[in-house]
Amino acid sequence: MEIKINMTRVYIILLLLPLVSCGQSNLEFELLNSFPINLKEPVCINTRDCFYFSSDSNLYYLVMSYSDVQCEKKKLIDSVDFSPYSSKIHVFKLQKNNTYVVLWETEYEYLSILIAYYLEAGRIFRMGELEISLPCQSCESMEYPIKDIRIQEKKNEIEISFLKEVNYKEKNSSQWNTYKPGVLKFHFNKLSKEFKND
Repeated sequence: MEIKINMTRVYIILLLLPLVSCGQSNLEFELLNSFPINLKEPVCINTRDCFYFSSDSNLYYLVMSYSDVQCEKKKLIDSVDFSPYSSKIHVFKLQKNNTYVVLWETEYEYLSILIAYYLEAGRIFRMGELEISLPCQSCESMEYPIKDIRIQEKKNEIEISFLKEVNYKEKNSSQWNTYKPGVLKFHFNKLSKEFKND
């Protein structure tokens, strides 16, 4: 009799395991590629989605535009100060479909900028700037843990966290704080387009 009860419990647990694990699973974006920015040629991350970079006539700004194959003209997305040491984009792709998070990294002499964008079905949204860097005493400029950035889709949110220790600077602050791996997280709400950290 006792053996029968235990087998029934085991059977019920085995039936519930897939339901519990499916309910808690998050979809992960994987680093697809990194592309150096070229003012003469677009950066196409797949057969449809392309980014174009140009400068204004006074060479003050480096401008990013976006177009998919169905668009007749490019859509202006963002701009940063011109004359960087280097500028590139890092593309993270969600495995289940053609949804992307694109990070635009621009490095200057004493500072760097890392801006995140969300791209889905031909629509692109600016998530926000990631005020982070690797803790580095000898670096001339900020360095980013691109290969150690973890991006997950959780229902209506995109969560960005870090697998390495990172420095983070709050807005309107000159103070950098160091966070252990997995502690600092940024959230982008796909419905409200709000971008915040915790």
